[in-house]
Formats: sequence, structure tokens, C-alpha cells
Amino acid sequence: MTNKFQTYLNQTGKTILSITCAAMLTLSCSQITLASEQSSTAPSSSSDNTADSSISTGTTASASTVIGAEAAQNLAFADAGVDPLSAESVFTEYDYDDGEFLYEVDFTVEDIEYEYQIQAYDGSVLKKTIEYLGLKKTISLQTDTTTTITLEEAKELALADTGLTDEELELVTFTKEKSDEDDGISVYDIEFYTDTAEYEYEISTLTGDILELSIKYGFTAQDLANNTNTERDSADSSSLDNTGSSNSDSTNSSRTESAGSNGSTDSSSASYISLDEAKSIALEYAGLSDSDVTFKKAKLDKEHGTMVYEIEFYQGRTEYECEINAVTGTVIEFEVDH
Repeated sequence: MTNKFQTYLNQTGKTILSITCAAMLTLSCSQITLASEQSSTAPSSSSDNTADSSISTGTTASASTVIGAEAAQNLAFADAGVDPLSAESVFTEYDYDDGEFLYEVDFTVEDIEYEYQIQAYDGSVLKKTIEYLGLKKTISLQTDTTTTITLEEAKELALADTGLTDEELELVTFTKEKSDEDDGISVYDIEFYTDTAEYEYEISTLTGDILELSIKYGFTAQDLANNTNTERDSADSSSLDNTGSSNSDSTNSSRTESAGSNGSTDSSSASYISLDEAKSIALEYAGLSDSDVTFKKAKLDKEHGTMVYEIEFYQGRTEYECEINAVTGTVIEFEVDH
């Protein structure tokens, strides 16, 4: 009896030892896999300085807390309302941008290109861009290039596409409305924001079709004051010679005047006049009315740290350019070219 019991204990001990070894082996494999995932999903060394600084201070996203590339793809597909099986050229990348860990998800469905930024932790959509490639190609082949859509009509089309409520539409502030050209196609560039998102639209002047749109969520007026066109500031700096004077050719200008100080008002904490108010100020300064002119450009921009409205319009062959302080409404610069 004793020998049988001893044999039983020996067999049981071997079994327990086998199970323990297997568990330890599984745990080791899991740790190796997790370490590998963290290594593969961590932002690369080519990330910007902000990302490197955040990573070095211990704000890296753990592979055990991020949603994962597959989930990010499915969230993007769901938001776009497309069947995942119909998506082509799907590309997903884990990245760090503008203070956020995110997944960039790009794909194409029937000549429509989608680009998404999905928050890495909660799966929220940070930004999306939709470009209608097939529609652009069709319009580019049209021989009749007569403009049939006005700028005001383009603005209405953009607002209607947002799906904003009447209450939300009352909070819309336009920052850019101008005619432009994209790959040989005549378009209107329309940009505006609410208290929750920033919108950018590119609309055909021929058909009124939306050719491209971009929505950035979680946007505020403070973001606009901090981040508006930093490339413009760099371009301004590079256009100055060593003495600090501009090298631009002003021989075509019949009249250029500085109409007042650019005002070092802290525009990041002040409210802006509206784009329509800026246009009215420019027209009044020129001694013209809205029915006399055709607007070429009207946009909110940052000029040497000051938020300004850049207004351009023409009457006949005469072109007017006006720069207005976005906070005070003061005309900073006014130019007339004949």
C-alpha cells in the first residue's frame, strides 16, 4: 500500500512539475511577444523632436493599451461607411503627431481616396480627408471651362455637406474663401471652423461638386491662433535680404501704403472680426461696393505673429489687395495694381 501511494505521489509530482514548466514557458513567450509588439509599434527615430521628447519622458503608448492596427482600420471603414472587403491599397501606420499617438489609415474605394487619423487609445477619429479622384479626372476632361458656380453658392454647398444643425451653423466662422486651381481644375477653396471642428473644402467652379474635403475634430479658435500657416511665416523670413528689407518687386504697384501699425495685439486671446466684416472694411477703404467688384481671395492668416485677414478683389483690370488686423479691424496695408 505504501509503495503504491509513493508511486502515486511521484507521478503527481511529475505532472505538477510539467504543468508548471509549461506555464513558465508560455509566460516567457508572451513577454517576448509583448516586447516585440512594443518595439514594432513605437514611433521611429525619425519622429519630430516633440515626439522624441515625449517618448523620453515616459509617455510612450504601451502595446497593451493601444487599440491595435486592425481595430483602427475597422473604425475608419465604419466611419467612411464602406465595406472592408471593397477597400484597396490599405495602409496603416502607428505614429505620433501633434501631441497624439495615432494610427494613420489610408485606403481607396472606387476612385475615392480616404485618409484617416485614429486616436491610438480610444479609437476616436482625429482627422479625415476624402479625395474624389474619379470626379476630378472627369472634370479635368471637360472642354467647357465656364464658371457656373459662384463663391457664395460654393460656401452654401460646403455648409450643407457638413450636416451641421442650424444652431451649429450659427457658430461657423469662415477663414478662407478663394478661387484657385488644382491640377488644372478651377476650384473654390473654402475653410471654416466651429467650436468643435475645422473644415476644408475644395469645390469645382464648373459643376459645384465636392472634389476634396478634410475635417479635423477637436479644433478650437485657440488652435487657429497658434498654428495658422507657420509655413507662411517661414516664407516671409526667407524673402528678406540680410538687411531685413524685402526683395519683392513692387514696380507693378501704382499705390502701396502702410495704413497703420500691424498691432501686436495678442490675437490668441482676443476674438476676431468676421470675414464678411473684413471684406466690408476693405471695400469701404477702396471706396467701392460689393456689387462693383469680384473677390479673388479672402482668408484669415498669420503675419509675423499677428492674425490678419488678406483680402484681394478686382474691378475691371484694377486689382486691390488689403491686409486687415483680425482683432481690431485696422487696415494694415493697402495696395492697388492697374
